[in-house]
Order: sequence, then C-alpha cells, then structure tokens
Amino acid sequence: MHTVGGIGRQIAYWRTRRGLTQAEFARLMGRSVRWVEDVEAGHRQADPRLSVLARAAVVLRIGIDRLLPPEPNREGGDHDPLAAVRVALRRADLAPTAGAPVEPPDPGVLRRELAYGWTAYAAADYLCLDRVVPPMLVGTGAATTAAPVGEGPADPLAPMVVRAGALTLAAAAAQVFGDADLAWRAADRAVTAAGRSGDAVVLARAADRLTAAMVGHEGAGAAAEFALEVEADLAAALGPRGAAGRAALRTLRLGAALATARLGDRSGTRDLLDAAERIDPGAIQVPLYRVTAHVLLGEYGRAVDGRLDPAALAVLPRGRQARHLIDLARALAALGRRGEAVTALLDAEAAAAQEIRCRPINRTFVQEILRLDSSVDGDEARLRALAARCAGKGAPRSERAWII
Repeated sequence: MHTVGGIGRQIAYWRTRRGLTQAEFARLMGRSVRWVEDVEAGHRQADPRLSVLARAAVVLRIGIDRLLPPEPNREGGDHDPLAAVRVALRRADLAPTAGAPVEPPDPGVLRRELAYGWTAYAAADYLCLDRVVPPMLVGTGAATTAAPVGEGPADPLAPMVVRAGALTLAAAAAQVFGDADLAWRAADRAVTAAGRSGDAVVLARAADRLTAAMVGHEGAGAAAEFALEVEADLAAALGPRGAAGRAALRTLRLGAALATARLGDRSGTRDLLDAAERIDPGAIQVPLYRVTAHVLLGEYGRAVDGRLDPAALAVLPRGRQARHLIDLARALAALGRRGEAVTALLDAEAAAAQEIRCRPINRTFVQEILRLDSSVDGDEARLRALAARCAGKGAPRSERAWII
C-alpha cells in the first residue's frame, strides 16, 4: 500500500511546478478546495483510487508513476506488470468523478502519451506500459463522441481515436505478458471505441489486435474468420485511404494468415500471405509473417531459408527484430541446429532484451532448448546465463522522459 503522505506531497509539488493554485487544481479535478488541502496534507483516502491518481496525472501533465513512491522488488518475480492496466479496465468509474464541471484533459498531451506508448512497445520497452496506459484510459473515459465509419481519417486528437489506441496498446501489453483474457477484453473494447471514432484505419488496427487476442480466447478458427469479415466490411472505406488503407488491409490479411497457420492449413495460409503481398508488393511485413507462418506450420527449413538479411532486419523496430530472431531460433532448434539457435536467441536479447524476458512463451522456449542435448562447446553456459536472466525478468526498467 502506498503512503498517502508521499502521494499528497507529490501532488503538491507538481501542482506548484505547474503554477496552479489549490483552487485551480480543485476545479480541474472536479473537487473542492478542502479536498485538495486534505489530499496534500495526507488526510484523505488511505489507498487512493487509481482513477483519482490517473486524473491528477493528466491534469498535472505527468506520468502516473511520478505520484507513486517507489515500491520494493518492482522488477521481482511477484510483481504484476499489468496491475494498473487491469484495475483501469475493471473499474466502472474511468470517467472523471461527478461533481463540479471538469475541464477535459488536453487531447494533445494524451496523443503524445499514446505516441510514446507505441514507440516504447515497438522498442520492446514493455515494463513501462503499466505506467503509460492507465492515465490515457482514464483521461478518455468520458468520451462519448461517435461517428459512422467513413472514408476519411478522423481527427487524431478525437477522444475516441486516442481511447481506441490506448485500449489497443493495453491489449498488446497483455499479450506480451501472457494474459489472454485481459488481451481479449482490452481488444474488444478497443474495437468498440474504434468503431465509434468513425475512422476505418483505426478500426482495422484495433480489429487486428482483437484477431490476435481471439486466438488465445476463442480459437484460431474464430480469429481467422473475424479478420476476414472485418477486411471485407472495411475494404470500401480503406481503399481511398492510400498507403494507410493498404497497410491496414494487409495487416488484417496477415493476421488471418497466422491464425490459419495455427490451424495447420498450409494452402489457406499460403493463399492469404500471397494475397497480402499483392496489396503492397515489397512490403517487409510479408516475409516476416511468412517466416512466422512456416514455424507455426512446422516448415522449419523454409523458415530458415526465409530469414531476413542483416541489412533488411536492421531497419525494423528493435522489438520486431527480436521476434524475427526468436522465430529463427525455434526453427533452428527444431532442425537440431542448437548452436545456431542459441546464437539467434542471444542476438534477439541484444536487440530487445524484454522481448525474451517478459514473454512467458519465450522464457519457456529458453528452458526447452536448454534441455536439448548439446554437441557444441559453450552452448550450455550461454544458455544457462540467458535462462538466469529470464528468470529474473530483469532488463533494468528504463527511466522515462515524460512529455511535459
């Protein structure tokens, strides 16, 4: 449990830094001046609600972690990296507390926070997401604007666009840490918010995340069917959107391809991958997905043959580099090329340590390959060192440069 006095002092500090009087801060929070005085003095709420802290973070234009005193063993094995996200999704009072009129959160700040969150995700900086996502969910909790899905882009600052993005990011984070139920719930709500945004590209991105979540929740067959249904429904709206529309269609088709591969349907998977390539010939995403599909189908030699060359791999976000290298490691291990598999894993760790250390499926793979017989000197020591690092789940948490 956090000490209220510490939180109250942090609120007072940042309120002063922002040049706000207690009366101004009270108005923005929808509370009374007496409430602010009591909070800052540490006299209220023995365990402040997440929604209150997240609202204060939005008003003060800081990350919610700035209001929380450090907790012991935050990187330890018992720490739940999705605790704040889980609470934010569960709470019914994501909207600002009823009372005096509340000034809506600055949409520009929320949009920049969302951009930071996706940048962190692309770089596989997963451990920061439980600090980044909840304030955005709370900050957009009161959004009610809805619009029919149209051909043009919605305002990128529209509350529903930001909310859909935050929920999609929450689903992505849940998938990283292996919580299939949370991933499905967040992605399902993301699709609802995206539909209300009126932007077909935003909806396609949310639907792609729901497709991935459905694999672990409703099965690969339902996931593939859903992705193709959404693609058919949105094709007319995405067509006029140029490169963004083509990318959204390609992503939906690739998601359907991976779900189909999980069903063991080689012909169907190949057809979907070829169709995705026809949408945007030369797009690097297609060969990446082909390698993943080959691994899922047990076509390990083809997966290795399809590996990206180092120059092509280097232009990708670090998290995507690591995932490709882990796919190769799985294929190499299945072919009995343990030494090469170990090298691929260590290269993946060098590219993005949290990709291996945070995903349960990847940590399990490290343990599985460790049990394989080794005929290459040095493999055992390298693997045991990697397994020890994975057991600690411990790439040091990066310090965030919060957007002020």
